[in-house]
Amino acid sequence: MVLSNRFLSAVAKLGLVAGSAYAEKEQIWPANTDLLESMLFEQQGFNSQNSPATFIVPCEKVTFGTGRNGAAEWLRTAYHDMATADVENGIGGIDASIGFEVNRDENPGIGFNETLMNLAAFLTPRSSMADLIAMGALFAANGCSNGSVEIPFRAGRVDATGPGPTGVPRPEQPLDEHITSFQKQGFTPQEMIGLVACGHTLGGVHGVDFPEIVDATDDNTQTFDTTNSGFTAFDNTVAVQYVNNVTQNPLAFGHNETTRSDARIFASDGGIEIGRMATSPAYFYKTCQDLLERMINTVPKGVTLTEPLQPYPVKPSRLFATVNSNGTMSLTGYIRVIGTVAANPNRSIKLHIHPRAGVTCTPAKPCTVSNNIPAFASGHVMYGNPPLTFWTYPFTVEVPLAQGISGFDVEVIDNINGVTNSTLHTNGGNGFPFDDTLLTQPQLSCTETHTEGLMNLTVAVSSHTLI
Repeated sequence: MVLSNRFLSAVAKLGLVAGSAYAEKEQIWPANTDLLESMLFEQQGFNSQNSPATFIVPCEKVTFGTGRNGAAEWLRTAYHDMATADVENGIGGIDASIGFEVNRDENPGIGFNETLMNLAAFLTPRSSMADLIAMGALFAANGCSNGSVEIPFRAGRVDATGPGPTGVPRPEQPLDEHITSFQKQGFTPQEMIGLVACGHTLGGVHGVDFPEIVDATDDNTQTFDTTNSGFTAFDNTVAVQYVNNVTQNPLAFGHNETTRSDARIFASDGGIEIGRMATSPAYFYKTCQDLLERMINTVPKGVTLTEPLQPYPVKPSRLFATVNSNGTMSLTGYIRVIGTVAANPNRSIKLHIHPRAGVTCTPAKPCTVSNNIPAFASGHVMYGNPPLTFWTYPFTVEVPLAQGISGFDVEVIDNINGVTNSTLHTNGGNGFPFDDTLLTQPQLSCTETHTEGLMNLTVAVSSHTLI
């Protein structure tokens, strides 16, 4: 059994200044996509251990070995997973079937298994391998372009339970077969040119995998362009060098004419599209953004993707409550708030606690409001100018047991030049929910260290739920 079969059986705009594109539609917390939202946006700093981006961003950070680049491998994995799609009949696409297909001769190289092994660490019931493969392609393009490519992410892909059909395009195929293959995937001949140029802006051809194209000396790699950044920069250099006839791209000017697939594809319209991509970096980035977004959103019939995920302006996490002996309960957790790159010492937050159902707040018996809470730690997207940044605020709030907790609002308070401004975040009007009906009490619980899996769990049950 290959490694990739093991993981299968074991189971937006990024980099904008806060407030521009993210306020179009309020997201209601919690949602099934919350873990994926954290993976997308909390790439460095607090909570960054949850994000696959730490493997390949910045772009030159990780290689899979001599002459190899992780971001290029992740992008290649996504394309090979999608490449056998038949969009007209709703078959295939990004569905993680690549995990069952790594031993096919159309999928040479160990990069697929290594990519899947990287991503398997983030595989959960709420993050399918197919979603992770699509996210990996997004990180490769967005990260290696420093946000010049801004692919939004939709969730909801479903993992295949077996291999898909064959049909990944090969370098030795004639042009008409490539055109037919890309049309089956849903791309026109012009879009085929763009998608190949976008895919071949990173990495190169490995001799160990393609000895008929590049000399097989250990893991000898011939990159697609000649610049020092050609291995790791997602830019239009591969197009510029092809148009100027100075490229070392082995799929365009390699010693084996039969495998010059890039040359045949780039010249198929007389060089018009590759010329546009070479002339205008903006056109190149926009073309790549559109085509790669369509690539990762190609899914089998019956799979419905979500709207593009956007970061919550305010997001709670790790909420927990314990019952105290003095007639109170302590609610603890973290509040993540979109902020500026530098810490803002004049910003704090307050929590306004909603009482348990049936309890009314009055002036004489007001509901609990926390004291001002200062920032604790930051996290941010690792690309963009400036990058999207968050600040996290830890809190502990004591609430009378008689009042209870059904949720809370978050007030963000800014003091600018002596003037205080506050914004109350109500999570769509109903507050951020919390259920105090059953509360596990870790200080009264224990795990039997000598008996695997045995736990003595103490739970506090609200008397208001008893009949």
